[in-house]
Amino acid sequence: MSLSSDDTPTGPIMGARPPAPPGQARDSIRRWNTARDLTAGVLVISALFFPWNLYFGFRIPGSSKILFGVLLLVTLLSLTAAVVPYLGKPDPGRAGRMRLGLNIPYLLLVLAFVVYDAFQTIRFGGTVNVPGGVGPGAWLGTAGAVLSAQPSLTGAVADDDKHRNWLLAARIVGYASMFGAALSAGFNLVWRVRYALHPAGAASGFGKQNIVVIDTAVVYGIVALVAVLVASRWMLKGTEDYRLSTIALGASALVAGVIVWILPAGREIDAFHGIAQNTSTAGVGYEGFLAWAAGAAIFAPLTLMRSQGGRPIAKAVWRAAARNGLLLIAAWCLGSVVMRLTDLTTAVMLDYPYSRYDTMTLAGFDLVTAVLAIWLRLNLTTGALPGRLISSLSGFLFALSVSRVILGVVLAPRFASPPGAPGNPVYGNNLAQQISSVFDVTLCGLALGILAAILIARRQRPPRRMRPHPRRPRSDRRRTPPDGRPALPSEAETAQFRTSDAGHDAPTIVLSGPGPSPRIFRSAETTGPVRPKIYRPPGESR
Repeated sequence: MSLSSDDTPTGPIMGARPPAPPGQARDSIRRWNTARDLTAGVLVISALFFPWNLYFGFRIPGSSKILFGVLLLVTLLSLTAAVVPYLGKPDPGRAGRMRLGLNIPYLLLVLAFVVYDAFQTIRFGGTVNVPGGVGPGAWLGTAGAVLSAQPSLTGAVADDDKHRNWLLAARIVGYASMFGAALSAGFNLVWRVRYALHPAGAASGFGKQNIVVIDTAVVYGIVALVAVLVASRWMLKGTEDYRLSTIALGASALVAGVIVWILPAGREIDAFHGIAQNTSTAGVGYEGFLAWAAGAAIFAPLTLMRSQGGRPIAKAVWRAAARNGLLLIAAWCLGSVVMRLTDLTTAVMLDYPYSRYDTMTLAGFDLVTAVLAIWLRLNLTTGALPGRLISSLSGFLFALSVSRVILGVVLAPRFASPPGAPGNPVYGNNLAQQISSVFDVTLCGLALGILAAILIARRQRPPRRMRPHPRRPRSDRRRTPPDGRPALPSEAETAQFRTSDAGHDAPTIVLSGPGPSPRIFRSAETTGPVRPKIYRPPGESR
């Protein structure tokens, strides 16, 4: 290029990454909304085929037909709410209000079951009558109704400001879960201690049985309460990692309730066949399961939805969510060790059937699982160990969690069942120690979720940083030949192109001004011959 050229010089232009076409983003959001509504429909329909408490539900003898009719009606309303956005082109705000209004009757029915169980607990406290509890049918229905009640997502990424009321609802559910669990555990503890201190018709006074009742009530109640407090606290945080933990726990609780009710051995895994009682000596109560199912349904659309080309969930978030789940597993397994040792002491004092070897084996499995969970949690924080080792040990943790449930049924001591005695068609078993429950099956699903989170975090690569293009340092001095002579015309600088220092802006090319004119060499032919000078000695005349 010559210096006199008027053409604008061109160069490489570096711009930002082009956004995804609007049509692709809309299709991605539409698919997410459709998947959410289909999931809501499947959940509320599945709730019809599972028990809602010990005295009502599918395959529960003596269930009320009127209540079944009410359940069918609210189910139809919830299904109608799920299809509202697909009926023409309704206003998004109006459609969201309609979805919420059509699901309120369903949520009120679930609340009625909770209130009914609280009434039965107070009425039958200290007696042999068993309250109804809240079963997996109500858990499934709650999750489906909450999904169906949420407005359709319209942004490329879920906007927390638009769903602020739902996030506030999740916090309220978390507080209600913690308060309800504490109130229930305290109430049951008072009733059992009151019975132990003032047994009806006892003339022998305070003895071993009274000590066992108080000891068991305190230990079992505290362990169950701690588990609910640790898990329900996640809904109060609201950050992305705690949302993922709640989603995994809620989904695991739903699957665990279904498995325990369907399996023939479900009554041995859980004495109430997966129908959760209130938080007490029976284990983790429905205050936890209902809240976790609702929290998972609230958080899932806001957390998991990612538009095409959007930012994925960060690796640190997956690892933090895994650490939350490991803390819950460790807390429950350590509590199980204490409960098993308490049961062994109880069996020795009251001459119940027991096996010292089996009990210590079960306690050993609980302890190993707790230690491994704590070790994984600490090493996920530091990140010093290789990812393959962490993934392998996470898989081993899942295997230990499943083994705990199997061994808890196989090695548990049993009472001899009286011949010909009619058993309850819904709940009850002959185990002398009932520590395994539907919550242990829930932790198996949570351990599987932890393994998945670690594998996802391991496969993610850190974002690539744009490195500036290396440039040679420029100096203001003009180049001169090594021997110090003036530069020849072929060595003179002709043009200089300067680029801007902006990282991704299009460079503006600047032409430097022309340098000094090159010196012209003139030969002897052009200047003429030089006249020679004659040497004359001094004093000689010309």
